[in-house]
Amino acid sequence: MSKKYILIQNDGEIETNSFELIGASTKRGETGKIGFFGSGLKYSIAYMMRKGIDFRVFSGESELIFTTTPETLKEQTFDRICINGKPTSYTVTMGPTWTEDWFVLRELYCNALDESNCQMVKETENINSAAGKTRIYVELTKTLKDVVAGWDSYFSSDREPLFESGEIYTSYLSSSDIGGINSQKIKVFSKTKGILFRKGINVAEKSKQLYDYGIEHCAINEDRTAKHTSAMPYIFTGLIATLPDENYVLNILRSGSDDDPCEEYISLQHNHSHDSFSEKWVQLSREYMFVIKERSGKYSEVLSRTKKEILYIPSYFARDMKKKLPEVSILGMGKAIGDVSMSDVEVTPKMDFLLKEVKKSLLDMKYDVPFDIEIVQFNDDHTLGQADPEEKKIYLSDKLFDMGRREIALTLMEETEHIASKCEDETRAFQNHLISQWLTSMENQNGLFL
Repeated sequence: MSKKYILIQNDGEIETNSFELIGASTKRGETGKIGFFGSGLKYSIAYMMRKGIDFRVFSGESELIFTTTPETLKEQTFDRICINGKPTSYTVTMGPTWTEDWFVLRELYCNALDESNCQMVKETENINSAAGKTRIYVELTKTLKDVVAGWDSYFSSDREPLFESGEIYTSYLSSSDIGGINSQKIKVFSKTKGILFRKGINVAEKSKQLYDYGIEHCAINEDRTAKHTSAMPYIFTGLIATLPDENYVLNILRSGSDDDPCEEYISLQHNHSHDSFSEKWVQLSREYMFVIKERSGKYSEVLSRTKKEILYIPSYFARDMKKKLPEVSILGMGKAIGDVSMSDVEVTPKMDFLLKEVKKSLLDMKYDVPFDIEIVQFNDDHTLGQADPEEKKIYLSDKLFDMGRREIALTLMEETEHIASKCEDETRAFQNHLISQWLTSMENQNGLFL
């Protein structure tokens, strides 16, 4: 049975030096090009010769013949690669991180795309040259047959995206790519394997993603894989916050009901702050029942009665949304001030009594709390109080009223001074303000003034 090959072809006749010079890339600095390391062709040749994969290379009507010759270095023998009998500077061991046949196909195909009039024949038995063309034939191994069969999970050039976003912050995922880009448009595709494409080429895979994604700029290693996939959540939170496609967002939020939610939803559970929320969230919050995921158990009765579809919103994401869109309706998230979020709570007679008693005691000691006070439930159980300097209002935790009058008084005084000083927590300015207030009190008490 005749051996089958993949044919990759482009206009122009490739120079022998392209297979010889390590680190020589004529595409470096050209943002429209895929390659820039200057090592891919050499890696491909070394890999195929190391793995015994048959290949043929034609530059116009001339064939480049690749052979090996033994070379000894410190009592070790290496197979040095030769082209048309001329030794190169590399051996078949070059590119040890290349472990998959598809890396070769990726490299050769990308090189052809960077040139002119790239064409690929996915299966052929005929081998011949063509004037004015570069033709590379690669044996169609079992692995490469699988790649060809699942083409859309390796290359996105033939795929139609579901939608394309506006500029999205991609953080350090792309910051060390050519040009140092950290914001860019995102293409979103239906899922094959949860792929991230860079310039149409697979550079990362996360099976728990609900979609495939395509970007132009992504920092890559020399083995052509993404360097910083841990920054992917910035893409997910940016896309969800800006809401370029309603179905996309709804599908991700529905995943929040699962025991094992998708990667996109998990990103919302971490503190990847985002400040560009679409106004469409307000309308969406009226059509659906949004509830804080971490506090949903508290509202089980309300949720059992609603006729709306319930969508669970992680508290970090809900907090950021509420700060930018106060009118958005989220059960369990009444207000957000800075990084602190809270919800309404029923004020008991005990709370009302203790608050009045503490305020009176403070006033008797000549300390006045002149601001409005509201008792709430903070989403962070460790938060006891929060001042809103703009509204001149103090929020106290419901938990505070089980901790004694002194703790209530201390919290009231701290939040009062935050409003009076307009200084934030744990700052030198606030520390100086408190010491100054203390010193003034001592001066007045003792009749001594510094």
